[in-house]
Amino acid sequence: MTGNEHPDLAEQLVALADQPAPVAGYDPARAMVRGQALLRRRRRTAIGAVAAATALVVGGTLLFAPAGSTAPAAPAVAPPVTVPSTASPSPAPTRSGVDPLTTEVRFGWLPDWVGGNSGVGYETGYHGTFTEARGRGESAPRMILSLFPAGPEPAIEQGPGEEREKVPTAAVNGQPAFWLVDQQAGARGQGDRLLRWQTPSGRWAQIRAYGGLPKDLADDVLLRVAAGAEYGKWNVPLPVRFAPLPEVFEATDVSLSKPSTGDGSLPWQLWLMFQFEGRNVSVTMEPIGPGPSPSATGTDGSPYTDPHPPACREEKQVRVCVAAGAGIAPSLEQIGGLEGLLARTQVPGADESAWTTDVLN
Repeated sequence: MTGNEHPDLAEQLVALADQPAPVAGYDPARAMVRGQALLRRRRRTAIGAVAAATALVVGGTLLFAPAGSTAPAAPAVAPPVTVPSTASPSPAPTRSGVDPLTTEVRFGWLPDWVGGNSGVGYETGYHGTFTEARGRGESAPRMILSLFPAGPEPAIEQGPGEEREKVPTAAVNGQPAFWLVDQQAGARGQGDRLLRWQTPSGRWAQIRAYGGLPKDLADDVLLRVAAGAEYGKWNVPLPVRFAPLPEVFEATDVSLSKPSTGDGSLPWQLWLMFQFEGRNVSVTMEPIGPGPSPSATGTDGSPYTDPHPPACREEKQVRVCVAAGAGIAPSLEQIGGLEGLLARTQVPGADESAWTTDVLN
């Protein structure tokens, strides 16, 4: 990426930040899937030269299954599915400091191809908060778990060329549930699986399964995942902690991918964006792996020539970089620019046991 791309992308990002939040009742999982292209542009604007490293964070998302798959048949109504919860009562965050990534829903039971907690990541930002389970590999299957705001049953959102209809299925922990089946998926040679159910609190939850879905993915697998979902309020531990920053620094977007997107060659990647004074600055972190430092070259392998190149360092087997989207905001200059922010970015370590929820002071 060259500096010539920055002005237009920055204007788009600032305009996006000024837009009102989506109205209650929107489909958060669909918004996340459709927003991947826009998110790629936002991230490229924020990370500049680090795009070579962070393209893996967003570039591997597949909206649908590979061509040639058929539309999911209308599932038969199976016996009710109930998974007893073994989780302790959902705790409210109690640790000091501020964690910019929290969730109200998380996975319980997961199929073997996810790989347990090592395959579960989280994201929060413009389109809401999501929990994602994925397998390894560029075409690995994925499941997005989301919780709708309190209120009436969300409307069925139809995408371009879609004709989704409700198909009743087994109750989930005694609560009503249904599939949203796209009758036109087979004609397009594409498809995904979408299950929606009511939680004990009355709010609605949803799983969207997509990507390289196994052909033998049975209905009862997703029903069991839904039945095992847990609801509460949790801070997500992150591999970063910041020394005190100006109050105008607002962490608006955070993505913790586990494993990394794309080919899943890294166990995790973190992308965090601050917005303030009409500008943005990003922090990216990942375990040190093979290949050249992302600060050395652009996405095409050529030397990076932006007037504000990113600042990077390696510590505790982690590579951390900070970059400005377009120009240096006054509050960033006051702490020493990108180098000053980098100095305030503390690295607990690559091992998740060292991560913290005490991220911002």
